[in-house]
Amino acid sequence: MAKTDVVVIGASAGGVEAVTSLVRCLPPDLDAAVFVVMHFPENSTSVLPQILNRLGTLTAEHATNGQAIQSGRIYTAPPGHHMLVKNGYIRLTNGPKENSHRPAIDPLFRSAAKAYGARCAGVLLSGLLDDGSLGMAYVKRHGGATFLQDPEEALFDAMIRNAMTHVEVDRILPTCGIAECLAEAASRPSEPLPVHPADNDLDPVELDSNELRRLEQFEKPSTFTCPECSGTLFELNDNGVTHYRCRVGHAYNPETLQAEQLEQLEAGLWQALRALEESVSLSRRLLERATSRGQARSTKYHEERLEENLGRVEILKRVLDEVGRPAFSRAFLMSTHTGADVEE
Repeated sequence: MAKTDVVVIGASAGGVEAVTSLVRCLPPDLDAAVFVVMHFPENSTSVLPQILNRLGTLTAEHATNGQAIQSGRIYTAPPGHHMLVKNGYIRLTNGPKENSHRPAIDPLFRSAAKAYGARCAGVLLSGLLDDGSLGMAYVKRHGGATFLQDPEEALFDAMIRNAMTHVEVDRILPTCGIAECLAEAASRPSEPLPVHPADNDLDPVELDSNELRRLEQFEKPSTFTCPECSGTLFELNDNGVTHYRCRVGHAYNPETLQAEQLEQLEAGLWQALRALEESVSLSRRLLERATSRGQARSTKYHEERLEENLGRVEILKRVLDEVGRPAFSRAFLMSTHTGADVEE
């Protein structure tokens, strides 16, 4: 097996604990560079490097655009930027969100797999939904080693189990077991393996609109619209993983798209409830005015409208209560795609 030069790690919910546990078990003389993408809100401040530096193993820092890659260091993606691995340096971009995140895991994994091939190792840790499944498939296809955190150890196992359905990963281990494998792979003798010239191979988050349209010439439009910009989503199958991308580059793996659809449904219901509550208030005012003026016909009319709207409000409140329940959410997510749309 090839020596590992770069390690890419993806995590989401519960990821701080998982990444900390893994890094704590890495040797301080690790002969590989480590890249970490964790889902953070774009306007937040990430203190992940400070947390990892307190462990006293490897030096961690937020990556900067154009930064040269050094072995024995940990580079974390700053909020609001995708982190890409090129041949010997790091590229940061504020391109379109993937799976509703920027930074997202898939772009990191894709770029590292293309640039370093068998010299890249991919690690997916605790998290929700399915960011990382497509990227892990890229690492596997390009000959890199693939690892998943033991789902029994992870605080949230959905991201791990989604990857398991799409990729035959090499090992599923607790975090310290993964660290041991990475240390062994990084200590292997270097071999003159070819490295893909990724400088000229742009990742989709780097593409402009014209280049994205050229991609779409070979893909079919889906029946879905982009939750971010309402544009048409094109269905792609990449490395055996179905995913969707719109004309401006927003991309979704199936589980994330389903979650966004549910969120849009709930937002629409709240808007409808707000409109009905306003209609109830207006009906009350009109009823009071008609009553004060002794307008019997108008009074009866506004009484009926008020009763109808109050009934609709109660119905909508019950629907919103159901939408917020986990059983409804799961049933909705399972019903929004057919088996041909989502690979189970």
